[in-house]
Amino acid sequence: MAETNTRLGRLGQDAVRLLRPLWPLVAGSSAIGAASGLATAAVLAKVNTAIHAEGGLPENFLPIFLGLVVLGVGGSLVSGLGSSLAGGRINATLNRDLADLILTAPLSRIERLGRHRVLASLNEDAGTLSRVIGLLSGLIIQIGVLTGCLAYLLTLSPPLFAITAIGFGLGSYGEAVLRRRAMVHFRTRRTLVETQQKHYQTLTEGCRELRLNKVRRLRVRNEALAGCIESLRRNAWTTQTLFEFSYLIKKLALFATIAAIIAYKALVGIDNAVLSGFVLVLLYVETPVSYILACLPEIGRAQVAYGRIAEFSADRDMAEPDLLTPAIPPASTGIDTIELRGVSHTFPSVDGGPAFTLGPVDLTLRRGEILFIVGENGSGKTTLIKLILGLYPPQTGTLLLDGVPVTGETRDAYRQHFSAVFFDYTLFDDLVMPAGLGARAGDAYLEKLDLAHKVAIRDGAFSTTDLSAGQRKRLALIQASLEGRPVLVLDEWAAEQDPTFRRLFYADLLPALKREGRTLVVISHDDRYFDAADRVIHLDDGRMTEAPGGVPARAEPSYFGSA
Repeated sequence: MAETNTRLGRLGQDAVRLLRPLWPLVAGSSAIGAASGLATAAVLAKVNTAIHAEGGLPENFLPIFLGLVVLGVGGSLVSGLGSSLAGGRINATLNRDLADLILTAPLSRIERLGRHRVLASLNEDAGTLSRVIGLLSGLIIQIGVLTGCLAYLLTLSPPLFAITAIGFGLGSYGEAVLRRRAMVHFRTRRTLVETQQKHYQTLTEGCRELRLNKVRRLRVRNEALAGCIESLRRNAWTTQTLFEFSYLIKKLALFATIAAIIAYKALVGIDNAVLSGFVLVLLYVETPVSYILACLPEIGRAQVAYGRIAEFSADRDMAEPDLLTPAIPPASTGIDTIELRGVSHTFPSVDGGPAFTLGPVDLTLRRGEILFIVGENGSGKTTLIKLILGLYPPQTGTLLLDGVPVTGETRDAYRQHFSAVFFDYTLFDDLVMPAGLGARAGDAYLEKLDLAHKVAIRDGAFSTTDLSAGQRKRLALIQASLEGRPVLVLDEWAAEQDPTFRRLFYADLLPALKREGRTLVVISHDDRYFDAADRVIHLDDGRMTEAPGGVPARAEPSYFGSA
């Protein structure tokens, strides 16, 4: 319950934030839409009066009738256009906000949610919220019509209005019960959509492996994906059935109310004009009631979608206020030390398995040194570099830059001292280079890494990234090096290189970067090149030990020359 209240509170805050810049447009469109609805209800009242008038049409009936029609139709048009304009702007803001939430969410949360959850939110949740925004104009108008009709019925006969209110109340209660059950299925559907997204990722990212293994290919198609699609079909059928029955309940309540009014006339007696007015209005309000009911499934989906989007900002205590502020070059391009004092990071248990803890780690990195991090898979190497990079905040202990603790307010500025090529890296088309570093520096790297015949740098971007795995990894290294950051972190960079480029990396590239004053942190399994490091630390099940200092790099022919 507390979580629900918190989520509703955030929903209210977000709604106010979205509407505040547009409140004159939204308020004006809503008022005109409501007036249009009331005018439509007044038209019904005038028609009922004209039907029972004696001696022809009432005085001034025609101009009043035409005026109400113009107000009803014209108001609907103006309200629709205004709501469409406001909805488009709100939709754009929602999409920007969703991108910002993903950009600013803690990395650990993005990793826990999984890529398929993120993609599902981008593809599914944003679209769901946009569709609901598109329904608002019509919803406001129909609510205005319904309100005006009910007000007219109250003026006609309070007793009959009470009967109507009871009938509508019972119908609304039955509809609400079914709608609550439908919401459960909406949440299940959202989980199934995420699972389907994950299976689609398998089809695209694992297409080569699936071509090689028919058993796995058919298992993915006939069991995993087909089962998910069938579950989605059943879920959609069940949900729609619940809403169809809710619509049936409303319709039965409407006709039961009309029957009760006719029975009241037979038992108590009422004026025919009053009776026809009630019947006419009740039959007419079936349209706005149907529209409102048709909006309820989308509103239900929007509630679930908002809850999924809110998960990206769940760890608000880990928020960093400067992530989206304009980039400012660091005051100093050089750093002397990076220190981890008693730093640890724990991953919670998954599916009942044991939790994994790295640390506590005490480690100092110094300017211009080469540090190798080695260890078995799963020993914590990648977690350690994420702590060094500031991608994970320490759960215990302190991270310091030149003796100054790194805080939530300074963490993003701290990260700007690093470039990295991760094992599962992303290669961007464009280059981000410091001022004064021209394309010639990039051309030199391309030449040295044997890519100049395939790639050029034009207008601050690579001409192509459509290369082999090893060539793309070399291009990623060029991209990171050209950023000019004082610390370069490389996660198993040499794993996809042939022996020639592997030797070049350890024997020439690392020493050349060191001579430039760079600090280098390298995850490696190449034990034959460990003597290229100044220091080697070993991780075993989250515990760190340090090996004796390294030896200067092997005396191999240099591809880079002296710095």
